[in-house]
Amino acid sequence: MKYGFLQRIMWLVFKRSFQKQLYIITDDDSKKLMKKAKIVYKKILGDIPDFEKNDGFIVNILNAAMLSAVYLNLKEKPNIDDITMYYHKVMNENVVTKCFVKKKNKYSEEAQAKLAEQAKVSQTRTNSYTWKFRYEAGSNINSFSQYFDTCGICYLFKKLGISEIIPAMCTYDFDMAQLGGSVLTRQYTLVKGGPCCDFHYQKKH
Repeated sequence: MKYGFLQRIMWLVFKRSFQKQLYIITDDDSKKLMKKAKIVYKKILGDIPDFEKNDGFIVNILNAAMLSAVYLNLKEKPNIDDITMYYHKVMNENVVTKCFVKKKNKYSEEAQAKLAEQAKVSQTRTNSYTWKFRYEAGSNINSFSQYFDTCGICYLFKKLGISEIIPAMCTYDFDMAQLGGSVLTRQYTLVKGGPCCDFHYQKKH
């Protein structure tokens, strides 16, 4: 993957958040660690094939690459609870994340028609680092489901040998749902050996 405009912007937007919350997982010098992490971030991206045009999941893989870069540079690896708390705080206290999620309306005919189309397109993609999913309409416009058959984060983290921290990002789905005015329920995840990652969204009243 080319280290282009979006890749650079993502680093600039989230670097401060990743650095600010480092106290949760390490006593390492935060500035030095982030300097090393940037080098690893670029290397990780260099090994990932370019995403197809209009594949919005590129943002997910860039976030995963940032977390990976930080984690791989820690002198001592934290436990899963601490790395989960770290990642959630990084994302939840970032202004860009809050604005993006809150402005994204999932509960309109237009939004769900777009999701259905994205689901169809995702099935044709061959990049192992992206996501393939199916869309299912709910009983009314205020609910719907998505079923993910592949996960770019799982693939990336397994390739990097850090699959133990996959749940730190998986559980953030619930935070995103809440920020976006949704209630999320889920029975399966791929990382735990499920047949898929099932997402069932219901609009908060």
